[in-house]
Amino acid sequence: MLLLPASARGVEPAERITEVVSAGPSWETFTNRDGTGLYHEVLDAVFALYGVTVRHEYVPSERADELVRLGWADMMLCDDRADPPLRLARYPLYVNDYHVFFNKERIGPWKGAESLRGKEIAAQKGFYHDWDFPVPVRIREMASGVKCLEMVLLGRSDFYVDDMAFIRDSLAKEAAFDRGAFDIRKAGRRSYHPMLNTTPRSNRVVRMYDDGMRTLHERDALRPIYEKWGHTYPDFDSY
Repeated sequence: MLLLPASARGVEPAERITEVVSAGPSWETFTNRDGTGLYHEVLDAVFALYGVTVRHEYVPSERADELVRLGWADMMLCDDRADPPLRLARYPLYVNDYHVFFNKERIGPWKGAESLRGKEIAAQKGFYHDWDFPVPVRIREMASGVKCLEMVLLGRSDFYVDDMAFIRDSLAKEAAFDRGAFDIRKAGRRSYHPMLNTTPRSNRVVRMYDDGMRTLHERDALRPIYEKWGHTYPDFDSY
């Protein structure tokens, strides 16, 4: 399908936006390909306030970033950090703890962040970076959560970091091993926001998003969507 720049779609002489395009991978319970999921349903509710439809392009995260930079998409779903000229919307779509999986004998008693200092951490490509940790670490990027898990099971990496849901999914796909020899601990918390450009159109879209999120939060209209998909309801008042 031929993509037109976001700046050329949905903008009429009066700058009336009729469609917003989001981009990113298909994540189960977040951006299901059938149009359901937390991100899809929240954005649909937000932009419905303005009579604007939302269309999603299912592409890898790096490609989604590029589409936003080029103006082919309005927002990438989602990220915790943006490099100029990209920027994050004020309100997150998702807030959650992230955890590390490790061999207890290799790491020893858990001492919080100090247990991570100087260690190698296997992470899914593009998901985590050294700035996500309060102490110096080495990030080893892998193609999937299962590959990260295998790096720890084989003793090639010290930790596997991920969202708890992804860790559980990886464990479910891995062959039997001595679960008692391993542990999972909280490593931090971060929020994931739509990422947009800084063009005039992007300024309008981000205002619509932020104002819409605030409106629906105040109406308590967002909570049922988060509960439906089993995700923690963010403390929007703190943003």
